[in-house]
Amino acid sequence: METRFLRLIGVFLFIIILALSAVLISAVVFPKEAVIVPHIAPDLTRLQSPPLIISHQFPFEKITVSLTVPINVSVYEGAKQAEKATTVYGNISETVWLAQSYRAMIQDPAQESLYAALLAETDTIRLRQKLSDDEYVELIAVYIQSLRYETREQNPAKFPVETVVDRAGDCDDKSLLLAGLLSREGYPVALLLFGPESHMAVGVGSDDYHYKNSGYAFIETTNYSFVGVPTSKLGGNLTLGSDPVIIPVSNGTKFYGSGSETRYIHDMYLLSDQKVKELEPRVKSIGADLTSREEEIASLKSHMQELRTTGNTVSYNAQVPVNNALVADYNARLGTYRQLFALYEKYALVHNYILEHMYDRKGVYEYLKKNMPV
Repeated sequence: METRFLRLIGVFLFIIILALSAVLISAVVFPKEAVIVPHIAPDLTRLQSPPLIISHQFPFEKITVSLTVPINVSVYEGAKQAEKATTVYGNISETVWLAQSYRAMIQDPAQESLYAALLAETDTIRLRQKLSDDEYVELIAVYIQSLRYETREQNPAKFPVETVVDRAGDCDDKSLLLAGLLSREGYPVALLLFGPESHMAVGVGSDDYHYKNSGYAFIETTNYSFVGVPTSKLGGNLTLGSDPVIIPVSNGTKFYGSGSETRYIHDMYLLSDQKVKELEPRVKSIGADLTSREEEIASLKSHMQELRTTGNTVSYNAQVPVNNALVADYNARLGTYRQLFALYEKYALVHNYILEHMYDRKGVYEYLKKNMPV
């Protein structure tokens, strides 16, 4: 009887242990809430491969910058082969798991040598060119902006090491790389994710020119653009209008301090464009009117020459004051045209100069102070 009782107790305990084990295994294998993010597993077959040497040139301020960095092949191949999709278990909001996924791709420890190599290059340029902290932010931003923009049909975000090697990427690829670099230089950095427009940009801590109420200055990565100046239109004339999901990447103590200058540059860019559009139809209208008057004066002079040739002095003399009045009126209108065209040309030159030098905030600001029409 006692033996049977002990057996029952043993069976009962075994069942409890099985049940507890099942719960534990279920919690591990099938967690109620978990986010499995992308990560780099270096390719062990490429550990002995010599590094890839990646060089890239781009304009910055008044110089051409050249960056050359060695890339660990095993890390690069591991990044290419990595599963980019994020696996989500449980009721976790998209905002939460997206943030975890992007941060993991930026902060993956296998990429630390990449960041160190890139920042060693940019720091050398900073020292050589005696760049301010703000110019240093701009240097790094311009490097990312200068990388070729590409889109792919199947385009999960790439790891920053892939973007560096490819020297190309779309908005999220380039934004992850920029965020990784700036965060390691002590700036508060966030990703700005615009879901409805499928766009991403970077926010950097700034004392001025914040994007909406984010507390960050906007940095577009897909093309040359000044720090703080938001993208107005994306490809296909899509306007960037939604409020971004802000994904903090790092806290830092450095802040971008030239927002007032980039705000002024952007304001002058918009103003010059407005003035060009206002003046252009007036310039064309007066120009067309002058052409018509030139033809009228030429026709009258031809007629007067004919009168003189035929000896009709009376009729010729009668036309002289008419010709003089036409010429005087023409000259007056020509003076107005020249003044208007000169102003139109100044605004057009200013607008084009800004457009063609978006990698040189310091130089553009100085140019505007000297050349912007009052």
